[in-house]
Amino acid sequence: MKNWIRNKPYSKPLGLFLAVFSLSACQFLKSDQDESKGEPVARVYESYLYEADIKEIVPEELTGKDSASFVQNYINVWAKNQLMVYKADYNLTEEQKRFDEKIRNYRNDLLKYAYLQKYVRERLDTNISEKEIRTYYKSNTENYLLRENILRFRYLVVPNDAPDLDKVERLFQSNNAEDLKELKDYALSYARFYTTEDTTWVGFNQFASLVPVQTFNQQDFLAKTKYFKLEADDGLVYFVEILAYKTKESASPLPYVYKVIENVLINKRRLNLIDSLEENLLKDALKKQEFETY
Repeated sequence: MKNWIRNKPYSKPLGLFLAVFSLSACQFLKSDQDESKGEPVARVYESYLYEADIKEIVPEELTGKDSASFVQNYINVWAKNQLMVYKADYNLTEEQKRFDEKIRNYRNDLLKYAYLQKYVRERLDTNISEKEIRTYYKSNTENYLLRENILRFRYLVVPNDAPDLDKVERLFQSNNAEDLKELKDYALSYARFYTTEDTTWVGFNQFASLVPVQTFNQQDFLAKTKYFKLEADDGLVYFVEILAYKTKESASPLPYVYKVIENVLINKRRLNLIDSLEENLLKDALKKQEFETY
């Protein structure tokens, strides 16, 4: 094995794993010694692995020690596969080893899948209008009941040593445009996190990961809480306003399931395209007498 062990510095650990698993099928099927291949380096029953099979696969970056380790690992992988094939061939019946039909069916499935992917990709219109989404939502609201409590909120998080916290609290609760502008300017300078405008719907657990609230009854908390200020153990002060909430088992607000419905409608179009293709193929084959039933 010394002929292919290189002495260049090792720099790519992944090379070892990639190369080990690049063993080609032809190597697993070698039988009888082939003198034209040179010196064999391993044998399993009547199958041989040759120096030439390994020589070009050893990464150039490996040192002599790592190169030797790589070669041994490669040989072991080859041997395990050869032994498994031998045992399978010995223990399976001739009936069990008939794979022609399975291979043919698998190939047909791959062909159909590839063709359908190409056909759909070239023809599918993925532009779904808001009107379509709203219409579908109204007709299927019962299918989109909430599985968790959700809410919309805005918040401002600042260090507890930030200046003018009393003023910040007043600005945060104000609806005055000038106050909100001043709050944004303040947030840009001091805030760790902030959303000072209307936000998207989020689950309560996600909300709790952003704001360290502790409650044993989420619905009770949501029903009783509009605004709160929280001084947390992490040295941060949280100003939070809950803008709206929906409880578990109630109908999901449309924005919360908008993308889900959009994907459902796209998939319906995809299935319709496939159904249409199959029907047209059948009709065309019947018309051309390429398909007959007896």
